[in-house]
Amino acid sequence: MQYFDVEAKIWKPLASLAPATELTSCHSASSVSSKLFVAGNVTSAGYCVYCYDMTTNAWQTHEDPHSCGVINNLCTLGDYLYAICSDVNLVPQRYNLAKCQWQCYAKVDITSDFSNNCVSNSGATALRSKVYVLYGTKYKQTTLSRGSSWHVKNAVLHCFDPERNVWEEKTSTCQLHFGSSLVVVNNKIYVVGGSVDVYVINEVPCGNPAPVEVYDEENNKWSVVDQKHIPPNNLGAVEIEGRVYFIINKFPVDSGIRIPPGEVYPVHLGDWKNLGNVSRNAVLCYMSVIRENLKTE
Repeated sequence: MQYFDVEAKIWKPLASLAPATELTSCHSASSVSSKLFVAGNVTSAGYCVYCYDMTTNAWQTHEDPHSCGVINNLCTLGDYLYAICSDVNLVPQRYNLAKCQWQCYAKVDITSDFSNNCVSNSGATALRSKVYVLYGTKYKQTTLSRGSSWHVKNAVLHCFDPERNVWEEKTSTCQLHFGSSLVVVNNKIYVVGGSVDVYVINEVPCGNPAPVEVYDEENNKWSVVDQKHIPPNNLGAVEIEGRVYFIINKFPVDSGIRIPPGEVYPVHLGDWKNLGNVSRNAVLCYMSVIRENLKTE
């Protein structure tokens, strides 16, 4: 376990946190109050959610959900932690934080057939008491003249209403998105990072970087956000409402850099080059810790 020191601009080991030794790989993470939830693989149990309690410095296993498959996103809304899985054919589940129980909820109305179409999760977030998930699709089409070939479709935003336990399909993005992330800034949803294509076999994004888009909730419409101040970089840097975010392993990191109104020059990103020096298999999240616990070994 490591943390990023924003003053020194380097990663440091978080020695005070006990390691989750049984986890062999991690897919997503989310912190809720004094607890850290991590979804990953355990050799003996398959897919699993681990919970770290900072008050006891101990890990606990939450094994119940794993009809869920690979959990791409852990999203908190109210008293529930939503496990957004990669397989839309499976019944999704959410974790009641107060009762410490897993509960099924409605499936999104998408069908994925490995032989004919590949549905890829391109981010999840919560806004105004609802959960939003973006799905990109690559599908196989067969014609007499060209045989079978794969095609991609623009990603579609889906909204889950917990009060009614129903999903509502919103609208498609302007361009293609695979392996992207959803982030809320000033009560607006943005899709950032990712690519414009995906390998069907392993669902790894490929091709050119996807653009940044913002969702207009009132008019149910996406629009592309110009990136006027971001120079070429390896940190997935994006500009959102005068702020600079780095997309590290699909996680948006607010750099704290603010672009003044009317600025015509690109921002300097060189000081943050170490931020990307982390395993590609690592998952990131924000977590409150006691400063005294930031000890290194």
